[in-house]
Amino acid sequence: MSLFRVITLLFGATFLIPISLSASDNTNTNYASDTSNYVILKQLADKYGLQHERDQITGREIFSGNGTKMVVCSGMLTVMINNQITILKDRAKLINGEISIPAADFPEIESKLKAAQTKHVTNEFCFKKVVLDPGHGGDFTGARGRNGTLEKDINLKIALKLKALLEEKKITVIMTRTTDIHLSPNLNEDLERRAEVANREQPDLFISIHCNWTNQASVRGFEIYYCNEKPVSQAPKVKAEHLGKTDKYDQKTREILQDILRDEYKQETAEFAEEVKDSFNKLPTENRGIRQANFRVIKKTTCPSILVEVDFISNRTTAKQLSEDAYRQQIAQRLCESVLNYQQKIIRTEGFTK
Repeated sequence: MSLFRVITLLFGATFLIPISLSASDNTNTNYASDTSNYVILKQLADKYGLQHERDQITGREIFSGNGTKMVVCSGMLTVMINNQITILKDRAKLINGEISIPAADFPEIESKLKAAQTKHVTNEFCFKKVVLDPGHGGDFTGARGRNGTLEKDINLKIALKLKALLEEKKITVIMTRTTDIHLSPNLNEDLERRAEVANREQPDLFISIHCNWTNQASVRGFEIYYCNEKPVSQAPKVKAEHLGKTDKYDQKTREILQDILRDEYKQETAEFAEEVKDSFNKLPTENRGIRQANFRVIKKTTCPSILVEVDFISNRTTAKQLSEDAYRQQIAQRLCESVLNYQQKIIRTEGFTK
């Protein structure tokens, strides 16, 4: 996911957003008794048919409806209506229990609100870029199948097929490798560099493709992994130019946004993993479920990231299947389907997770 889209989704989905009365509406505005230059936001939300709820844990005030989602947080300077950020002249406040914003900001914000409500869903929320990581490569062969098949070769062949399918749908695909190479002769550095590719490219999704192995030859099935606890150091860095100011309040805004980014990535990753599971259920193998793990390539990436174990090459039947071009194509099609299905979900919800 690009940083711009992240900020779009997170401010819109879980952060800061108010609205504005036109000059002609100001005569009917009920200004808070102790602050004459503030306007109660709920009145404007009611005017535009927005539903209001308060997150009791975070204190965020969420307004949504008619193709718009707005969130306001007391003490913050930043406001977003869908994909537009506005810097308030003063911080939003709770006055008499109601979230309020400076009256001077209302004309600009109402204009953005009107535009947001009349705008239809377009391809604005379509995925633009996916990073594919064919696991292993070069000196790092990965597992060896019962029939002698090498995991690194299967991973790459599936990834290349998936790349072609996604590019047909106008999605840019970045590969961590396109040939039988390793990214570093040191295994730890090799894994680090795969994550670095994703962090540099800032994709919408990162998918690492692998095959599984166990001593129990009868075991088969796919597994989907994600990392639920990424280190604070892996939070995306929010630059001052994205927020418009560099004062102390914007520093606080950046800190809060980074926390929200991590939460949003967790939610997006979990939802995408569900899409992969649903698509893989169409394959002639077993569903071993979605699991959590601290695999380095998904722990170190600052975007929604999953690792897919497509099946066990320690099973003779699945090792034979994975050696066949037609079956690898099926796997690539199921992965492509999951990306497109999740993309459609994002479009339907205008970029917001559940």
